[in-house]
Amino acid sequence: MTAAAFDPQAGYVVTASTAFISFSDQTFATFYQPILGPVAFSFFYALKARLLPNPTIANRTLQSDLLAQVNAGGQQVLEALHRLEAVGLVQTYFQHDEIGDVYVYELQPTLTPEKFLADNLLSILLLEEVGDEAFEHLTKQSRQYKLASSNTSLTNVSHNFFEEFHINSQSITETPQAILTARKQSPVEKQPQLTAGMSDDFDWSTLIHLLANQPIVSADLENNRDLILLEHQLYGIDAPTMKTLVFRSIDLQTNHFNPKKFKQIVASAYNIVYSSTTKVAEKEAPVTNKNSELTSKDQELLATAKDYSPVEFLQVLKGQTGGYVTSGERHILTGLVAQEKLTQDAINILTWYVISDRGNSTLTANFVDAIANNWLQHGVINGEQAIVQLKTFNKQSQEKKTKTPKKNKWRKTIKESMPEWSKKDTSELMKKASSQEIAKLRERIANRKKK
Repeated sequence: MTAAAFDPQAGYVVTASTAFISFSDQTFATFYQPILGPVAFSFFYALKARLLPNPTIANRTLQSDLLAQVNAGGQQVLEALHRLEAVGLVQTYFQHDEIGDVYVYELQPTLTPEKFLADNLLSILLLEEVGDEAFEHLTKQSRQYKLASSNTSLTNVSHNFFEEFHINSQSITETPQAILTARKQSPVEKQPQLTAGMSDDFDWSTLIHLLANQPIVSADLENNRDLILLEHQLYGIDAPTMKTLVFRSIDLQTNHFNPKKFKQIVASAYNIVYSSTTKVAEKEAPVTNKNSELTSKDQELLATAKDYSPVEFLQVLKGQTGGYVTSGERHILTGLVAQEKLTQDAINILTWYVISDRGNSTLTANFVDAIANNWLQHGVINGEQAIVQLKTFNKQSQEKKTKTPKKNKWRKTIKESMPEWSKKDTSELMKKASSQEIAKLRERIANRKKK
């Protein structure tokens, strides 16, 4: 979303991709809901309820309607939208015209349960959210109608298309104009890839070499390459360590690589609880190429940030206060890694700033996104630039505090006009009344009693 906040006065239109006809409410509820949360779950159905046939930009209505429907604040709804975008269920488009700002929310179909489980990011998040037992139940549920036995000697005897249907050969070589026109009006849409853009700095050839003499189906490694690379990115796993983890994930009866078992083994191996004695930023700083703006402590922090993977770095920080890395925080780090806009050390500096410098107990998506966006807008992409940016920000904040005049903590003195009798001299106030004045006063009192 281009705006920094969910604007209730902006217009919106809800559309859907042509593939949305395959959307499954059951899959959405059982597989997506645990990783989305209740607000995002409700927000999606609020959008779905506003689908209109043949929508146009002129059909826009105010986004305040969505806030009322979901019964949530703008920040909650914005975070919910980001989650829906992240899992590929909503594509958001924006434009500003003569009427004002308008957002187009294009709904996307759910993946099939089988494709969901095959997706590295989604299946890992689901496993972390629901646990082993519930994950196993969902897996069995998605395959409940498949033939149980895998040892059958069935042969596929299905007829192919040309055995049953006959089409004019000229129509195959020269596509009819009506079909060409229809294809132009509705081009084939591609489902957004969650792992698109991930870098590959892993020594894949070394891993293949290390596993060459192991009992594993070689094709399984290539088929699960994205999963292995993702775990490498998150945890900083090198090729020799990855070889051990992959080998432990092999089904000894079939020699097939088990992706689910691999995810569980990695999660277990790297769910490290660091003691409070473990220190971050104790690594010896490099002697050369020091930035003049960085102190020796800054250099030590930068060296450590470069040495840890994002999840491990966060685990160290959390261990110093007795905390642990939540599944939500893993989700946030996964998103930062997958975007490939900040380097690993920059992500770690961001984590250090939120947890150690600011003293927050957890990473929150809104705060992390705000910092990351601010850095990217200022051209910050690596750890060294991140530290300089933080120092600049702190300096500007301090100068702003110094220039701002302090408010008087004391209550403002209220000046009231004094009564006339208080202005008289003390001797005049203490002067005895005359007999005539006393008589007039008694007469006044007597008249009041009569009333």
